[in-house]
Amino acid sequence: MLRSVLYNRYTITFGTIALLAMVWNVYVMVNDDGIVAGRVVASDGSPVENATVVLSEKTLLVTSPRDKTTTDADGRFKFSGHTVYHVYLEAYKNGVGRAPQKDYHLYFRGQNLNLSESLQIEKTQ
Repeated sequence: MLRSVLYNRYTITFGTIALLAMVWNVYVMVNDDGIVAGRVVASDGSPVENATVVLSEKTLLVTSPRDKTTTDADGRFKFSGHTVYHVYLEAYKNGVGRAPQKDYHLYFRGQNLNLSESLQIEKTQ
C-alpha cells in the first residue's frame, strides 16, 4: 500500500513541483541582496577610473535614474540595496566618452547582478 502511494504519478509530480519551488526559494533568499557590480573599460580594454555609472529603472513610460556611483582604479563599480526588476546601466566620463545604456531584466526584486561583460566607454567626438 505504502509503495503504491509513494510511486503514484500524482505523488511524484506534486513532490517534484514542491521540491523545485523549495530550491527556487532558497536561491532567491541567497541572491536577493540587491547588489549590481561590474567594470567600466575604455575601447582599448583599459580600466576607466572615476567614471560615473548610473543605475536607472524602466517604468511603463520612462527611464528614471535611481542611483549613481564612480569607478575605482580598476574600473570597478558596485551598487547595493536596489529593488528593481528592470535595470538600465550607463557609464560616462567627461573628456573620455560614454558607454551606451544597457538593459538588464532580472527575475526577482533585488536580484544580485554581476556583469559578465564590462561597460565599454566609446570616445565622443
